[in-house]
Amino acid sequence: MRILCKGFNLYNQLNCPAKCPTVGEFQLTGNCSPGDHFSIAHTYSVLASDTVLKLHCNLVKTQQLDLCNTKISRVTVGDDKLLVLAEDGQLLKVSLKDWSPAPLPKFIGNQDRVKCISSTSKLFMAYSENGLLYTIPEQVDFVNRNIVDMQCGREHCLLLDTDGNVYSFGAGSRGQLGTGQLDDQSSPVLLQALAGIKIAKIAAGGWHSAAISEEGDLYSWGWNSNGQLGLASFEAGKEKTVSVMATPHVVDIDNSSSLNVTQVACGTKHTIALLENNHLYGCGFNKYKQIKSEDREDYNEFTFIRDFSQENVDRILCGPWNSALIVDS
Repeated sequence: MRILCKGFNLYNQLNCPAKCPTVGEFQLTGNCSPGDHFSIAHTYSVLASDTVLKLHCNLVKTQQLDLCNTKISRVTVGDDKLLVLAEDGQLLKVSLKDWSPAPLPKFIGNQDRVKCISSTSKLFMAYSENGLLYTIPEQVDFVNRNIVDMQCGREHCLLLDTDGNVYSFGAGSRGQLGTGQLDDQSSPVLLQALAGIKIAKIAAGGWHSAAISEEGDLYSWGWNSNGQLGLASFEAGKEKTVSVMATPHVVDIDNSSSLNVTQVACGTKHTIALLENNHLYGCGFNKYKQIKSEDREDYNEFTFIRDFSQENVDRILCGPWNSALIVDS
C-alpha cells in the first residue's frame, strides 16, 4: 500500500524527495501494510507499524523508534507529543524532544482499560471498554458502552455510537458542535439535528465537523471562514457564503447527488471527500495547495481534485494543512 500526500511540507513532514515547503500534487510519502497507522501533525508525520514508529520531520534526529514488545493498536498526534495505545490497553506518551516513550500515569480503573484514543494540539481523549470518556486524565460526565468512533477537532470532540447517533462536546463558539447554539458543552450531547439519520462516519476539523450517513449523504457544520463546509450557494450569479453554520446541513458535491460519499476527512480549515466512484473532492483553505495546485487561497464549494478510480483507496485523511490517501493499487 502507498501513502500519497500533498500540502504543507515546511518541516519535510510529507517526506517529499525534493523537500519542497509546499507539495502541490500528490507525492509518495512511503509504503505501509494493512493495519498500519499514519497521522500528520503540524511539524511531523508518523507511521506506526507493528511495534515500530517511523517519523518524518527535519527538526529531530531520531527517525525511528522500536517499542520492542509493545504491539501498537493506535497512534494519535499532538504538536509536540504523540500517544500510543498498545493492544494490551497500555497508553504511552512519546515526546518529540527526547523521543522516548513513557507510560502515562494511571487514570483509569483497575477493572477497565483504554479502548480508543484521539487527539489534536489541545485535546487528548480516551474512551474505555466500560464506556467511560476521559479528557486525559480527567473523566467526563458521560457513560456509553456503544461508542464506535471518536474524532477530535482543535477544541471539540465528536462521538459515534453503534446506532448511528452522534454526540459532541467541547468549545462551540464557531458552531462546531452542531447543536444550533454557540455555547460550550462540558459533556457530550446528542445531536438532535441528525436524529433519525443513521450516521456511518464522522470527522472533526479545526473548528468544523462532518458526517456521512448510511445512505451516503454528506453533512457539514461549524466554522466556514474559508469555505471548508462546502456550502456555497449562488443567487443572481453571485456567490453567497455563511461564516458559521451551527447545525448540520447536507452538502451537494458538484451536483453529484446520485453518487454516495464514502469517506470524509477534515483539516484545520479544509475538507476532503471521496465519492463512490473514487473521485476525490475538496473545499476550504488552499494556501498550501492541500486541495488544488492552483494559486487560489480558498474554495468555497467542493471542487474536483483527482480521479482515483484506477486505485483501491483504503483511507483518506488530513493533517492540519495537508491531504493524504492510502491506496492499494
